[in-house]
Amino acid sequence: MSVIAVVITLDRPETASCCLSSILQGSRRPDRVVVVDNGSTIPYAPPEEYRRDVDVVRLEHNSGPAGGAAIGQQKALELKADWVWMLDDDAIVDRDALERLLQGADTHGARTYFRSVCYNMPQPELPFYNSFTYSRRTGVLRPVPRERYVEPEFAFDACAMAGLFIPSSLLLEAGLFDASLYGWYDDTEFTLRATLAGFRGYAIPASRLLHPSANRRTMRFLGRSLAVLVDQPVRLYYGTRNCILTQRRLLARGRFLALFLPLFAVRRFISIVLLYNSRRAFLHYFVRGVSDGLQGRTGELTQGGRTT
Repeated sequence: MSVIAVVITLDRPETASCCLSSILQGSRRPDRVVVVDNGSTIPYAPPEEYRRDVDVVRLEHNSGPAGGAAIGQQKALELKADWVWMLDDDAIVDRDALERLLQGADTHGARTYFRSVCYNMPQPELPFYNSFTYSRRTGVLRPVPRERYVEPEFAFDACAMAGLFIPSSLLLEAGLFDASLYGWYDDTEFTLRATLAGFRGYAIPASRLLHPSANRRTMRFLGRSLAVLVDQPVRLYYGTRNCILTQRRLLARGRFLALFLPLFAVRRFISIVLLYNSRRAFLHYFVRGVSDGLQGRTGELTQGGRTT
């Protein structure tokens, strides 16, 4: 059973090399690692000791997280992967992370996929609570209850990209990451598409990735713990736009307009006003994301405000 790891990097050669080292020093190594260099100013070259295990796919222009993921997955399929393991370049992989995933894969049927769980690098006992269930009626995502993260495994409908462990059959049937989304919510769109195609996702908390918690802070609001962005408001644009694009495709028109859109817009607006720094910038990109999502615009947001 061939396993290909996919790492996407941009202008972080030392970070990417640390990730490579942790992958290739595991108790079970992937058969190869595909590194997608997503338009780095200086082309990425892996350390000499890892070059025979690594294929670098160099892109001249940053295609975003979604574009990099799609290119990496396509390369993995060309290398005859049975499983594709998606990893962020700033993640550090526990020694037995892949072995734990393979143990999980051995106990489930063919139409399943898995994920490693990310843990906060400064607080390694604290997982990222970024696995979700999905309401097919309203389009609303709800976090999987935190107590599930102490179980050997738990099911989810949608999740973040880091740690995804995907059978090639899923990619061939449901498709690759949607490169037209550019990034942010692209991973949720992919996992929702997989779930709605009849594949079942399972998280394996013992398959651990250490990951920085940069760009987010956790706040308590109405008795709940919420993660909010603290910089780069443009990320909110992509997350907002791509969420709307995705739910327009997945929901019936009436449910999208009457249920999802009001719930999503009001909740996001209130959270920005009450919780976010740089509210004016975040509100600007939120409104732009809603507008472009409703107009069906995709691609990268350019400096001139147009999408391609």
